[in-house]
Amino acid sequence: MNKRYDLAIIGGGASGLVAAIAAARRRRSVVLCEKMSAPGLKLLASGGQRCNLTNTLSTEAFMERFGPEGRFMGPALAELGSEKLRSFFHELGIETDIRDGFRVWPATRRSETVLAGLLAEVKRLGVRVEVRCEVRSALFTDGCFQLTCEAGAIAATELILATGGLTHPRLGTTGDGYRFARAFGHRVKPCYPGGVPLLTRERWPGRCTAHTIGKAVVRFAAGRPKKLARTGDVIFTERGIAGPVILDLSREISPLLKKRGTVLLQLNLGRGRNREDWQAIFKGWRQGSGGILAERLAEHFPPPLAEVLCELAGLEARTAVHALGGEPRDRLIGILVETPLTVVDTAGYDQAFITRGGVSLKEVDPSTLESRLRPGLYLCGELLDLDGPCGGFNLQWAFASGYLAGLGK
Repeated sequence: MNKRYDLAIIGGGASGLVAAIAAARRRRSVVLCEKMSAPGLKLLASGGQRCNLTNTLSTEAFMERFGPEGRFMGPALAELGSEKLRSFFHELGIETDIRDGFRVWPATRRSETVLAGLLAEVKRLGVRVEVRCEVRSALFTDGCFQLTCEAGAIAATELILATGGLTHPRLGTTGDGYRFARAFGHRVKPCYPGGVPLLTRERWPGRCTAHTIGKAVVRFAAGRPKKLARTGDVIFTERGIAGPVILDLSREISPLLKKRGTVLLQLNLGRGRNREDWQAIFKGWRQGSGGILAERLAEHFPPPLAEVLCELAGLEARTAVHALGGEPRDRLIGILVETPLTVVDTAGYDQAFITRGGVSLKEVDPSTLESRLRPGLYLCGELLDLDGPCGGFNLQWAFASGYLAGLGK
């Protein structure tokens, strides 16, 4: 590989493939280096192999969901926001649709459709794709970027780092991009798994693993409770909790676990009912046929969870409703509206959807994604210190940032 390319890209995921297409369409010679046996393995796994490409939010609303740093995405979304991304895929023969009013999917609901379309365009444009090409070092010397890998040396006028973060290490992510970025002087903020199931000290979630609780309200027991409260589906696992609302909150919990060791959550698993609501329900039970406590609670919760809630309140599941006095009733109601769970860890990068942290945004020009420290170096996707919730946010950012980086200056 003695040829000097206009552009070298390290990483053949969503960002890298779209970057290659954007650059090659501008008649630039491009080489893409992928360490795995084929490009796009993480893309194949995304969205449960269905590939939630983006969503229907406006650009402003989309950026807000990424927090204060979200405006950094503005130029990239202007180039390839949600509607333009759908048009981009339409041109590749990939139709998209919206079935829940929010998430955008390939019409086939198969991530392999998306990957096949991207690879076909990469091939049509003459991009050189080197697989099993693990880049060992990336330097700028003699007026160009020099990459060393097993296949030899690669020289390029410009370089894009599209290596992803630390999620799904079995698919090849080992944090190489952070190492390369540091070599060019960039600061990398601490990284944590985000969009990840949580592990709890309590073992009772393992008794409820077959059940999903809809419209659960999850908040922090202490510290910024209003800001860090979410409503959505909670899924119990053998070792803790998962589900969309938990995956979103995990983005905040992961860094806190590093600082505090544990994080105490309060869950309202009764579809947001408050104390007054439950007092009225208990009054109706007492005035009616009464019944067994766990059986009446099972009208509102899965039976295993109903039994757990009784136990957490220090009550026998077989207690008669008519025999339930004021103090134990109020104690149970307290558990119903604020079920405590102690988070002790996350399920790790193997099960995480996104990496929190990464290359500091202050050192990257948002209008081009070019490094402010090394001209000709571009950084995109999960490598940067920018992450959003589940629902097509992070994949949209991967596509848009790759596209902008591929355009160059």
